[in-house]
Amino acid sequence: MLRIHQDAGYITFPHTHPIDENITVVKGSWALGMGRRFNRSALEPMDTGTFGIAPKNMAHFAWSKTESILQVHGIGPFSSTVVEPVYELTENGVFSLTSLLAPGTPTSSSPPNCFVLKVNAKVRGESGEGIVVGARCSPSNQITQYWVQKANGERFWATFQELKAW
Repeated sequence: MLRIHQDAGYITFPHTHPIDENITVVKGSWALGMGRRFNRSALEPMDTGTFGIAPKNMAHFAWSKTESILQVHGIGPFSSTVVEPVYELTENGVFSLTSLLAPGTPTSSSPPNCFVLKVNAKVRGESGEGIVVGARCSPSNQITQYWVQKANGERFWATFQELKAW
C-alpha cells in the first residue's frame, strides 16, 4: 500500500501497471480515465471516499482537480510504465521518464516546444502567481504542464495554455 500526494491541476499521463491498481481518494477531488491518450472528456470524477480500479496492463490517466491524496493498494510489487515518452524539466536539466514513480534518465534534448517556460520563470494563472519549479511534457498527448510555487509555498500545476509569463 502507498499514498500518493498530487497538487491541484496535476495530470497523470497515460501509464500501466503489471497488477490491478486499487485506488481510494483520501482527500480532494480527483478523476480517472482509461486509454492510451489523455482525454479530459473520458475522466470519471472521484471525490473523497470514492474507490476506483485500474485493471492490470490497462492504460489509464488521471487529473487532480484539487490537492489530492490517494491510497493505492494491490498485490505487489508495484510499478508503473508510461505509455508514451514523458520528459521532465527540473533545475538539474531535462530527464526522460519511463515510470511515473522513479527518477528519470538525464537527456541532452527534449522535443521542440516541449518546455517553452523554464525553471524560475514568473507566471500567473487561475490558481495564482508564482515561479516555475518544474514541468512535465508528453509530446504524444501534446501537453506540457508546469509546476508552480506561490510566494507562500503552496504549489499547483497548470498547462502552458493556462499560464501567462510576466
